[in-house]
Amino acid sequence: MTKQEYERAVNTLNAWAKAYYDEDEPLASDEEYDALYHAVLAFEQANPSEISLFSPTKRVGGGVKEGFSKASHIKRMWSMEDIFNLGELDAWLKRGEKENLTFVAEPKFDGASLNLLYENGVLVRAITRGDGVTGEDVTQNARTISSVPKSISYKGLIEIRGEVVIRKEDFELLNIERAKSGEALLSNPRNAAAGSLRQLDSAVTAKRKLLFIPWGVGEQSLGLKNHSEVMKFVRELGFERDDFFKILKKDELEAAYNELLANRDAKSVMMDGMVIRVNDLARCEQLGYTVKFPKFMVAFKFPAIEKVTRLRDVALQVGRSGVVTPVGVLDEVNIDGANVKSATLHNFDEIERLGVMKNDYIG
Repeated sequence: MTKQEYERAVNTLNAWAKAYYDEDEPLASDEEYDALYHAVLAFEQANPSEISLFSPTKRVGGGVKEGFSKASHIKRMWSMEDIFNLGELDAWLKRGEKENLTFVAEPKFDGASLNLLYENGVLVRAITRGDGVTGEDVTQNARTISSVPKSISYKGLIEIRGEVVIRKEDFELLNIERAKSGEALLSNPRNAAAGSLRQLDSAVTAKRKLLFIPWGVGEQSLGLKNHSEVMKFVRELGFERDDFFKILKKDELEAAYNELLANRDAKSVMMDGMVIRVNDLARCEQLGYTVKFPKFMVAFKFPAIEKVTRLRDVALQVGRSGVVTPVGVLDEVNIDGANVKSATLHNFDEIERLGVMKNDYIG
């Protein structure tokens, strides 16, 4: 990747991230985003003096939507490092000498991250992840979600974090109703969940059949030693749980991943990988964080779902720096819940090298 290609890629990724996080309307599939993101990351690792101030590798999540007030998390919410194969898993295990530790493995559900603050047993605030430090106060909307308890038996101060999702079946029914009333169809369950959570009218949120699935905690004083114990405690408070929750050694991780991947289509909620995290909380603190990720957890992503469609045209997209990027206009195709009708072609030399022509079938 050249410096000019890098700058184009940064502009493209920022445009995709804004559409994904702030507008709940994805312009690219997760796989296309991940591939370009890792190309940018590789360039930055090889050229640390050339890193753009606007690089998405330095950012966590999105911004705050106009109409919502800002609220801060007591403890920061982080993004998560992605890996895509067993070689990358082995490299992650070796960093920080994690090979002999015990891990928790659970689904990575594809939704909108939410932080619930309980005080004296009462839900007092619900905040989207935002930039990891500050998010949107969506407390009124969260109170309409039946799987978010309004009160819990634990009276201490605690942040309970999880994913707001919508079941595939409920997503399909929602789009059927929207079609009947002449409304635009929602693109995929992930963005339907995020958009529903961030409605300015909580009555709209209440109709969307959202589901909150916890995956961790922030501020807390439970005194427990393992993540598995924390999650057992959280679920006993009345929160949802998924059947796939495993405590494993290193040699068991591959089989667990393959088991979860085999059940990808059968799950009622969209998932795009398996979360692996160190179970021992003291060891997690020792491992610490990068500027963006915890070093003690990783998302082992599922392989891309491949689809074939037709290239109808090539449009030109002008970025903030004035760089022109060719964008392929496609026959719309659904890829793992996302309706994709355009794809960045990155540069003109690549188009010529591949011999891409209008009306070609691409995949």
